[in-house]
Amino acid sequence: MRAGRVEEAGALACQIGRDITRRSKHQLSNIRQTNAKELWKAVRQLTGRENDPPADSSITAAVLNQHYASVSTDARYERPLPKNNAVDFPRWSHCVSD
Repeated sequence: MRAGRVEEAGALACQIGRDITRRSKHQLSNIRQTNAKELWKAVRQLTGRENDPPADSSITAAVLNQHYASVSTDARYERPLPKNNAVDFPRWSHCVSD
């Protein structure tokens, strides 16, 4: 963008945004409020999403479980060695009566 024209471009972007909003409101106001199906059809047209994309039938719960199990597991994990700084005696030895 040419120097000094940033403000001009920003103003133009705001004007375009207001125009889009105004036209969208006008288009949606022509739909009866009691008919939700027609309202959502118009919203999808305005947003460019005529139809929802088809669901991938190859994705199942088992496939998702397998995927998340694989990304949640570290095959190279090594359990750390126990620390040797604890005193080695029975925990409740002072409570036992002879």
